[in-house]
Order: sequence, then C-alpha cells, then structure tokens
Amino acid sequence: MKKQLLSFRDFLKTGRLGGVSPNMTMAEIVDVLGMPDHPDPDYWTFGKLEISFAGEVPRQMNWFQIEEAGYLEGELETLTDRFALSLDGFSGETKPSEFLGAGLWAAGRAKVFYAACGDDILLNICAGLIQMHFDVDTDFIGDQDAEAYLSASSPSQSIAEIDSRAVLDSIYSYPYPKAEEVPGAFNWNRLSASHYLVLADRRQTPANEKGARGPL
Repeated sequence: MKKQLLSFRDFLKTGRLGGVSPNMTMAEIVDVLGMPDHPDPDYWTFGKLEISFAGEVPRQMNWFQIEEAGYLEGELETLTDRFALSLDGFSGETKPSEFLGAGLWAAGRAKVFYAACGDDILLNICAGLIQMHFDVDTDFIGDQDAEAYLSASSPSQSIAEIDSRAVLDSIYSYPYPKAEEVPGAFNWNRLSASHYLVLADRRQTPANEKGARGPL
C-alpha cells in the first residue's frame, strides 16, 4: 500500500494527522487506519502513532500521540504502514524556542510550562490541540536538586540553559485545547511563548559572563 505523505508542520498547527483527528471514535479510526496488530481494549498502537480511547461506548478518543518523537530525523519519517511524515525542516533535536519561533501558532496561542520532577526538568509547549513534551539534560546543574535550582534561579537565568538542553520526547493531540497543565501534579511555571523566546535568546557568551560591555 502506498503511504500517504503528511506534513509535520500542518500536524503541529492543527492537531490533525491526515485523516486522524483527536475527536474521532474507535470505529472511525478503524475506517482510516484499520485494526492494529495487537489491540488493547483502550490503547492502540500503529507504528509510532499511539491512541488512547475512553472505555465506554462510543469509545471516543482521549488523545493520540507520536511516541519517541526525539528520534524524528531526516526529510521523511514512517509513522504507520499508511502514513509517512514530511518533517518540514524539524527533527527530534529541534529546540522549544525553534518550534515557538517557526510561525506555527498565532500570537498568544502557545504557552510554555516547565517544572522539576526529582532530578529532572520537564518542559511542555501547549498550543491549541497540541502538547509537546520535552526532557531536559540536567547535567549542567551538577549535584544540585532540580527543584532547588529552579527555585533559586529566575527565568532570565534558567530558560536559555533549559532551552538549549531540551530534547523532544512525545507530541500529543487532544480533542480540546490543552491550555493548562494538571494543577498539583508538579509545581508548574508558566510563560507565554513571546516571553519564553526573549528569555531563550539570553544565553550568555564568554564575553558577557565576564561583564564585558557591548558597543554603545
């Protein structure tokens, strides 16, 4: 079967992946993708595409995701036996600031949430139906606890470091705008996309670390 070529950019903008949208039922997914090889009652996997369904009829979709998105690379990525994804210049190594600066979402539509989780720092972009999950390499804080680091650092001190070390993990599409994180799960910090981009651009150079002044 010839694969349908889909646009990664369009997916990030709309939350829809070809004929798959997050408001579909299980029966509608069968019409588009067929049956998975090993279907669980509420969770289906088609290659890198994973779908969660409600347990009650009509088995409405809870969300779908592209799993292991950090491994996306090259020009094309095979998602399922029916879908291939044109990456449109993005990859699993694209930084949060690069996604936010790519003109994918209207001004004010995207929000950034970040929080400590044990020794880790998590960062999510919420934009319309899309939620992008990033992991952050915290080697740069040494033996310091991640929560202590975030508590002791202002966003202007931490965001550039976090952004440069963030790696895409997974991308979810929900049937409703995912504008907020679950309260109480973590101590989430929230930034607008525009504020995040300003802070992410403040990565210090060796010159300004020493207090050197730029030209007047």
